[in-house]
Amino acid sequence: MVKLESAVSLASLGLIVMFIVLLYSFISFLIGPMSQGPDIVVQPEGVLIQVISISAAPGIILAGIAYAFVKNYGSKKIGIILCISGAILLIGIVLIQGMIPKIPEIVFVPQIIPLSYAFLAAGIGIIIIGIIAFMREGKRQRPIGEENI
Repeated sequence: MVKLESAVSLASLGLIVMFIVLLYSFISFLIGPMSQGPDIVVQPEGVLIQVISISAAPGIILAGIAYAFVKNYGSKKIGIILCISGAILLIGIVLIQGMIPKIPEIVFVPQIIPLSYAFLAAGIGIIIIGIIAFMREGKRQRPIGEENI
């Protein structure tokens, strides 16, 4: 049976993968065919906010919640899943940063540059908490009141 912390960490992984795929496809759409931009009128700011609020923010928050579940006793499985989530976020954002200069100026959203650096920091943070959860495996602390007398 899957424990709650395992389900939450897997949900975080899925949302982070979804964020990277959505952002990659959105940036590809903004670049358009022949790097001339999209053929239709778009509101890139709204789509960017939507992609972040649907997948990135919940994925990062769920990674923190998964860590909070296991912070006292650790878990190798949760630590590995969190490290994979952070690595996917880092690699995806680095690939996306390489695409940003190709966006035509007419549909360029200046907020995407500081946001990409914020997500790089979030990826590093998720990797760090994953390593902490991995290293604490087996150090269970008994709750107060459960001592053997």
